[in-house]
Amino acid sequence: MVELESAVVMSHHKSGVRHPRWLIEAAPRIIKHMNEDHANSITSTLNGQHGIKDKNAKMDTLELHGYYIRSTGELYFVKFTKTCASTEEYKSELVKHAHLYRDFELS
Repeated sequence: MVELESAVVMSHHKSGVRHPRWLIEAAPRIIKHMNEDHANSITSTLNGQHGIKDKNAKMDTLELHGYYIRSTGELYFVKFTKTCASTEEYKSELVKHAHLYRDFELS
């Protein structure tokens, strides 16, 4: 469990939820990498969890138990199978999504 002293609020997120430092520090790198190199995984996850087909969808904000995808001006939350406690667990959940939603890829 993360103690409150080691957690801070993500400045661009409006929920006021506290996030651990590892997530705050890794978020910009993860978001950039996913949007640039794994856009198909983001769009297939959005399609698989919400039935939305948008090739221009982008990862927007990270949470411990999933992340938000921006599509046509709206935010959609896609959830993981667990709450992550490290960057390694986050990566594992993203890889899980890539495999789970491969059949939902847009052509």
